[in-house]
Amino acid sequence: MTKTTSPLFSAIQLATHLNERIGNTSIGEAIARNHGLLLEHFFEPLLGRDVYIKLLSDIRVVTSDLARQAELEQAWGSEANEYDEETKSVLKEAQYACLYIELARAAEASNDHVRAWAFNNHASLMVGEIIEKSTAIQDHTETKKRSKQNSKNGKSRIKNFLPVKEEAIRLLEKLRPEGGWPSRRNAASALEDDLVKFILITRPPGLTSSNIRVRLEKTWIPKDKLVNPAWEKNKHADAQ
Repeated sequence: MTKTTSPLFSAIQLATHLNERIGNTSIGEAIARNHGLLLEHFFEPLLGRDVYIKLLSDIRVVTSDLARQAELEQAWGSEANEYDEETKSVLKEAQYACLYIELARAAEASNDHVRAWAFNNHASLMVGEIIEKSTAIQDHTETKKRSKQNSKNGKSRIKNFLPVKEEAIRLLEKLRPEGGWPSRRNAASALEDDLVKFILITRPPGLTSSNIRVRLEKTWIPKDKLVNPAWEKNKHADAQ
């Protein structure tokens, strides 16, 4: 009979703990959490920590001066950078999120707790959207990077396989039976031993001798732009 074990904490205890943890969060902790989320999920992966540090430095000297704050916001609207349009758009949101977080910090320092929570809560809404957009940008960038690497790997394989394909072309012509090759399977079987020896000597990266017959029959002879013309030239008229 299977023995069941009781959970370490009851549902009521877990709910109580969660409520206490959230309810006892200080404004300082909430501000630090928002800054930490922006740094971890947007600035560090996309722009770098230095951009974040400079932004905070620029903001902190204007939080008590509306005129200077307005000048900084205008500067954000006109500044030029090397980022793509999608990243620029999210950066603008992150700049304002950091501004509201720092306004919350300044309000808390002045003992205006209600205003501090209002600024930070508004920033929290923005931070959630920024993280979502930042994640999408990172996923898109990673997809492009993988595609570029796959293309590079594909070109490298083509280059590595070229000597073996050239040898297959030579053998299709040299070993051609009278009347031409009767089938792709027949040609692949006839070329296999010689190509295996060639591969073992040349050792092209990414290509093994174990499946060369299948590769010839299923891919190179019917589809490859180099090998297929040699096949068409040397096959029997009724070959399949």
